[in-house]
Amino acid sequence: MADEKEEITLTELSDEAAAAGIENTATGLNELDAAVEVGQASRDALASAASNITRGEDMMDAAEGMADLSDIVGTAGVADFAQGAEMLAASEDIAVMSSIVSAMSADDLERGMDIAAIAGQLAAASDLLEGMDMPIFADFLEGQSDILREIAVDSLIRFGATRALSEALDQAGVDVASLGINEMAEGLTRMAASEGLAEGSEMLGEAGAGMVGQGIDEAMASEALRDVSLDIAAEGIANIAAGASEIAVSDVLDAAAEAEDS
Repeated sequence: MADEKEEITLTELSDEAAAAGIENTATGLNELDAAVEVGQASRDALASAASNITRGEDMMDAAEGMADLSDIVGTAGVADFAQGAEMLAASEDIAVMSSIVSAMSADDLERGMDIAAIAGQLAAASDLLEGMDMPIFADFLEGQSDILREIAVDSLIRFGATRALSEALDQAGVDVASLGINEMAEGLTRMAASEGLAEGSEMLGEAGAGMVGQGIDEAMASEALRDVSLDIAAEGIANIAAGASEIAVSDVLDAAAEAEDS
C-alpha cells in the first residue's frame, strides 16, 4: 500500500514537473519571438536614425551654402546700388556741362550775328565811299568787311558744333541716368534675393537640426529597444532552460516510478 502511494506521488510529481517544463519552455519560446520583434524594431529605429541624421546634416550643409550665397548676392546688390547712385550723380554733372556748353553756343551765335552785322555795315560803307570816289578807303573797308564776315561764319560754325555737343551731352546724361536707375533697381533686386536666401538658409538649417535631433532620439530609442530585446531573450533562454530542467526531472521521476513498479 505504501509503495502504491509512493508511486502515485512520483507520478504526480513527474506530471507536474513536465507540465511546468512545457509551460516554461513555451513561455521562453514566446519571449524569444518577442525579443526578435523588439530587435527588429531596434534595427528599424537605428536605420531611420541614420537616415534622418544624414539628411539633417545634408540640409545643414545646404543651409550653410545658401548663407554664403546670400552674402555674395547681398554684397553684389550693395555694390550695384552704390554704382547706380554714382551714375546718377555723374548724370547730374553731365547735365550741368550740357547747360554750360549750351550757354557757350548761344554766346557764339549772338557774337557771330553781331560780327556779321558789322561786316555788312562796313561793306555798305565801302560801297558808299567807292561812289564818293574814295577808292583807297573803300578798299580798306571792304577788306575789313571780308575779315569780319569770315569771323562771323566761324562763330556760327562753332555755334553749330557746340550746340551739337550740348545735345550729345544732354543725351549722354539721360543715358547715364537710365543706367544708374537700372543698376540701383538691380541692386535692390539682389539685396531682396539675398534676404530671401538668408531666410531660406535659416529655415533649412532649423529643419536640418530638427532632423538630426530626431535621428539622435531614434538612435537612443534603438539602443533602449536593443537592451529590452536582450533582456527578453535572456529571460526566454532562462525559461527554456528551466523548462528543459523540469522536463528532465519529470523523466527521472517517471523512471523512478517505473523502477518501483517493476
